[in-house]
This record gives sequence, structure tokens and C-alpha cells, in this order.
Amino acid sequence: MSDNEGFAKPWLEFEEEVGGRLLLHGSISEILAGYEKVGVTLASTLTFPTPDQSVTTKDLTIRPGLKVRIYTPQCYEGEKPVCVFYHGGGWAMGDLEGEDIQVRTVCRDAGIVIVSVNYRLAPQHPYPAPFDDCIFAYDWAIENATMLNTAPGAALTFGTSAGGNLALSVALKVIDEGRGQTLRGVVAVVPVTVAPDSVPEKWRGSYTSYEEHAEHTINTQSAMKSFLDAYGGRGDDPYVSPLLHKRLKDIPRVYLAVAGQDTLRDDGRLLRRALDDAGQYPGYPHWFWAFPSKHLTEPIAAYDRNLKRGFDFVASKSEARGKIRVSMI
Repeated sequence: MSDNEGFAKPWLEFEEEVGGRLLLHGSISEILAGYEKVGVTLASTLTFPTPDQSVTTKDLTIRPGLKVRIYTPQCYEGEKPVCVFYHGGGWAMGDLEGEDIQVRTVCRDAGIVIVSVNYRLAPQHPYPAPFDDCIFAYDWAIENATMLNTAPGAALTFGTSAGGNLALSVALKVIDEGRGQTLRGVVAVVPVTVAPDSVPEKWRGSYTSYEEHAEHTINTQSAMKSFLDAYGGRGDDPYVSPLLHKRLKDIPRVYLAVAGQDTLRDDGRLLRRALDDAGQYPGYPHWFWAFPSKHLTEPIAAYDRNLKRGFDFVASKSEARGKIRVSMI
């Protein structure tokens, strides 16, 4: 496969705009240094939107060392399920600021209260510490429905990349503990669903994106290995690899977004296969929606529209609309 084969034209134009393909490699410390350089490059070439001030925020410490940010839309009607958000970053990067603009957009467009979780990061705090923080935050959001003005006993989880992994795993933990009645569903955007060395035998022939897109996306094959090693959980642990969980189909609803040029493409495809549906964003790599380039205006707008519809789908009480939806453009 050539370096540019399969990429959408707008993405290739964006790469030219920023001076080349954005890739991360090496150890966690090298990835962090590389990410900082990427940030400098993007800041010098792109104009990032200002935070939507129609959304109000409040930061709270819900237990020592664990902070959350509560997002409330301007015209909030109340009594909707609370959304608990887990940021991406390979379980080793990210904070409340990194995806603040996207969370504000979702909060406004979906008209839903979001609790964003600043969970502990690997490798300083390996698995299960980040996962434990995420479960605690879910329980806190359920217990504080009155303060949040959300529907009693109702929540959905939302995450991107490693955060999508956490969103799925928290949902499964809640189900395992007999509290599944509180869960409306999961919104998982380009999620990690399985450790590569733990892909079930029957699907190994379909799990090729780590090799195909090893150098096509910011989360390169070597970066993903570093992230998984830093996280530290066993690949056959169903809370590390939620694809392996025996109760995956007990999640009430799943909205899934998959990027076609991503090392994690087949993580999403296999999850879709396990939940019986199909679809992806063809021609775009990991995190494509986060780059506010003029060349990406149309695909980002489509992503935002689909994400809003996904939230409407997952938050709905209706039983007649299916179990899974997957983004396609």
C-alpha cells in the first residue's frame, strides 16, 4: 500500500497544509515530547475555535486526586440521562482541557449534561487505577442526579480512543455488578476494543489494520504498543479488551464511529461484528475531527452531525430503534 492510498482528498490537503503526516513513535516519554511538537505545529498553522461560552462548566473534586468537569447546555430541559465522558490519549495522555471544545459541542448539540473525568494516567498509575477512577465517576454521576438535574438512575458513557475503551469497559462493569438498569448505552468513538495479541482466533485474519496503517495515523503501531504496555492490564482481561467480554451484547445501545485509515480500524470493525452491524469513516485516520483545517470542514461537520444523532439514539428510551448504529460518510 502506498503512503497515500485510501486517504480522502481533504485529509491529504490537510497534511500538506501542516507540512506532512502527524505521527507519534517511541516510548511514552518520546510520545509526549512528540505530541508537544505536534501541538506547536498545529498552533502555528491552524485557527482553533474558541470554547462555546453558551455551555456552562464547573470543576469539582469528587474524591482526593479525582477531578471532574460538569458541562451544562444553555437551554437544558432537565431530566435527561447524564453522560459520563472519558478522554482519549492512550491511557497516558490527556486531561480536562484536551477535548474541552468537542465536549462543549456535544453538550450543546445533544442538549445533555456531561461529566468529564480527569482519571489517573499510566504509566505512573497503571491499570486498574484509571479504570477504577472511571467507575467511581460513573457512580458519582448516578448518585448526584438531583444536583446535576439529570434523570434519576440513568446514564450513558462516552469516550474517544482509549476513552472509548473505558466507556465500554465501565458499561460492562456496571452490568456485571447488577446495575445495568442505570445504563442507557455507550458512545464509542474510534475505540480500543482488544489487545492485538488477544484477538480471538476466528477473527485474526480480519485484524489487519495495525499492519496496514502502521504509519498512516498519529497513533502509529509503535505508539499503540507503548500505550498498551504502559496501561499494563492483561490483554485477556475483558475490562482491558471489552471485545472479549461475554456480556457485550447486554449493553443496551452502542453508537460506534470508526476511521478507515486508523490502526484501530479493526478494533471497531470487530466490535461491530460482535454487535451485528457495519460502517466507518472511509479515508480518514485517527482523530481527524480534532484538526480545524479548511480542508476538513465538510467531514468534521458530518462527524458532528452523526455524533449528535448517535447521542439521540443512545439516550432514547425507545425499544424500537435497534441496538447499534455506526457512522458512515
